[in-house]
Amino acid sequence: MARHQPNPHLAALLNEAHWSPGELARAVNELGAAQGLQLRYDRTSVAHWLTGSRPRPPIPVLVASALSRRSGRLVTEEETGLAQPQQDAVDPFPADGPEPGGVMDRLTALARADADPTRRALLAGSAYDLAAATAPAWSPVPSAAARYGAAGSRAAGPRAASGDVQRLLWMVHVFADLMERHGGAHARSALTAYLAEDTSRLLAAPARPALRRDLFTGAAQLTHLLARMSMDAGYPSLAQHYFGTALGLAHEAGDRRLFAITLRAMSLQAMFLGFHEHARGLAEAAVDTAGPRTDRATRAFLLSQRALTHAHARQRHRAMSDLSAAETHHDRATGPPGPFTSYPRAGLDYQRGRTLLALGDTAPAAQALTVAAEARREDRHRSSALSRARLADTLLTMGHLEESCTHWHVFLDHYPSLRSAAADQALRRLRGSLRGFRHQPHAAAVLHRARGLAFLPPNP
Repeated sequence: MARHQPNPHLAALLNEAHWSPGELARAVNELGAAQGLQLRYDRTSVAHWLTGSRPRPPIPVLVASALSRRSGRLVTEEETGLAQPQQDAVDPFPADGPEPGGVMDRLTALARADADPTRRALLAGSAYDLAAATAPAWSPVPSAAARYGAAGSRAAGPRAASGDVQRLLWMVHVFADLMERHGGAHARSALTAYLAEDTSRLLAAPARPALRRDLFTGAAQLTHLLARMSMDAGYPSLAQHYFGTALGLAHEAGDRRLFAITLRAMSLQAMFLGFHEHARGLAEAAVDTAGPRTDRATRAFLLSQRALTHAHARQRHRAMSDLSAAETHHDRATGPPGPFTSYPRAGLDYQRGRTLLALGDTAPAAQALTVAAEARREDRHRSSALSRARLADTLLTMGHLEESCTHWHVFLDHYPSLRSAAADQALRRLRGSLRGFRHQPHAAAVLHRARGLAFLPPNP
């Protein structure tokens, strides 16, 4: 389609969605805001698109996502008629190669681009792509490690040893702990550099097949963590690409369980961005991929997310059934502690509270969130702060202003230790929800404390 020719594709999609140009513009602005993009489109902007102009990336992706959510079916960027011509399109993200080395190359290229400040801005400014958020199926083909073993490595030099695997797993614990203590934007650049250099070299080193599988598992866990940190830092598109890379690494490791855990994290991201139906599909895929033989802690972890997605779909029976099964599995779990081997009870109680909230059961939701908040470790500032914020929001909707303010004060105790987009969002909710009560002493005291806190830019 030429630049100044009418865009019948977008016109048809607007008609299907029963939207005016102004309504589409508002939906795009809202999606952008959820992804950290400050947009100011209006009906005039959409009118220009209808007459043939094309907005710059990532706006076409956001338009497709908005129309997908409205119509209840997947709308691709190409269907909107707004996609840039292929020769002009710029994709900042490296593509997977067809060979087993493709996912290794993707990890290296993505992490190195992320580590470069001049290229990071382009990566961080991209939008979450709903069309790429579908769950890939697990295929039990031999992994790269099994197929190629030492011969599959492409670098000469020292062979990888078991100590290398232990160091990878130790780094998993280090960065998972840092995220829980200080949020995803803290030390994210350190993990990016570690994956770009040290981890990439290990994956290319000669190694026995069994050891090579363990190296891929360690790399997949670190990449999964970097995806979560990127999401918490406010970089949803970058997080989406790291999650996809983590899936590829888990597949090459033959690690079905980690593949399912990553699908669960992708479901959480889709839900955070408001794509509830896609979140449900990813949660379903996570449970199905893991299968009934997976360990009980993982089963509880996956079922709790599927319960939440069922609740948002108003499927009460399914949601409560999954919650009940998750609790049964959790009570019988015997796995070792660790970010990928255990599921804290406080996490399950928090998920129960969110599920009950989605079902409209506010009072029992508040009870579950209270239990979760009180069980959080005080030095885990992120989970403590977000639990208190969710509880404070819930209590305020119940009319318990004083109790809500008590928990907002605890949130504010934790907030200065965090570099987290989720915590920043909670602080905005605090200011917005209590503004109407600013003449009440308890709310005034919270707002006074909050005014002294500034949003910090991410430390990527």
